[in-house]
Amino acid sequence: MPGNTSLPPWGKWLALCLLLALGLAGCHPPPPAAERALAPPIQDDADIVSLRQALAATRHYWQGQEAGREITACGQRFSVRDYLAALDRLDARLASPSAPGLATAVDQDFALCPQPAGPRPDGLLVTGYYQPRFPARWRPQPPFVHPLYRPPPDLVPALVFDSQGEHRAVGRLEDGRLVPYFSRAEIENRHLLKGQELCYLASPVEVFLLQVQGSGLLTFEDGERRQVLFAGTNGRPYRSIGRLLADEGRIPLAEVTMPRLLRYLKEHVDDQRRILQYNQRYVFFRLAPANPAGGGPLGSMGAPLTPGRSVALDPVCFPLGGLYLLTSERPVAGADGQIVWRPLHRLVLNQDTGAAIQGPARLDLFWGSGDYPELAAGLMKQRGQLYQLVPRPPKGLSGTK
Repeated sequence: MPGNTSLPPWGKWLALCLLLALGLAGCHPPPPAAERALAPPIQDDADIVSLRQALAATRHYWQGQEAGREITACGQRFSVRDYLAALDRLDARLASPSAPGLATAVDQDFALCPQPAGPRPDGLLVTGYYQPRFPARWRPQPPFVHPLYRPPPDLVPALVFDSQGEHRAVGRLEDGRLVPYFSRAEIENRHLLKGQELCYLASPVEVFLLQVQGSGLLTFEDGERRQVLFAGTNGRPYRSIGRLLADEGRIPLAEVTMPRLLRYLKEHVDDQRRILQYNQRYVFFRLAPANPAGGGPLGSMGAPLTPGRSVALDPVCFPLGGLYLLTSERPVAGADGQIVWRPLHRLVLNQDTGAAIQGPARLDLFWGSGDYPELAAGLMKQRGQLYQLVPRPPKGLSGTK
């Protein structure tokens, strides 16, 4: 669940601050040399076209960073210039008609380094997200009476100093003081954002899905298609309605998936409002033209996400623009309709962030838009392993500092 697929101006300032974490060791120390030696051979179950598309977005991102700024990863220090040069060489090899195999192409410029999942004993949790599609209306007309809102004018960004140090926050001013912005329940029950509507959907559950996924594709009555993109939140804490229903004994925790949640909400319409309003966080949106090339929404790097290649990670632990090898599982529907799980081995790039993606033990894989992306995003709650690709020194050069 990304929730941060595009950023308002103050959010870009926050992202810049978070990127300073590139100069730090991150959320965990580098693994010992013995553990690095256990890295698996590079395998990739997706196509080269999508990999080069994702690489292009990441290379463009790094081209905009200060070339001499140092990055620390896996006990090594190298500059943005070093990293970009390694990415450029990899892309050139992949584009060559006489390109070597992917593993060979990668190995010439990168070494694998396992990423510890912090204190979590069961390792990395891999989930998925996608871009849902819904019909919409510009004006309310039943059943299209459930609004999406733009960021309200009284939403105030601020720099806060507290026991956790200096950080950015949002709220509203009341008697000259910054106070928390209205919760989801207050916004919806008191109609506090009247006049800030972007458009209308046919169900509050559709609004919920867009807020969870962070973006969507809308089709209006005249056939016009628009992307709706994340534009901020009310700053309230994210609370999982799946955890709520599990704690209440309504759905076993092991069965909490998006399809199961949606079925429960559909079967308990009278309880929808209470359940949805348990999550105090409220997401605001903006509209943009639909991507004619069929690409994904804009990620936190400001570039379109690539289905099956872009991932959301905590930027405090993992630098935006990082290249990784991910191993996990993905769901496949069999001929009898039963779900079977197949191995997933592929190169992915950290191009997004998300409200629920915090710490070193969480990763969200963007699947795209359509039937399979909806299936995969709804079911994935798998364990996995992440390996960072660290640039090797160019032949004949020291490369690292």
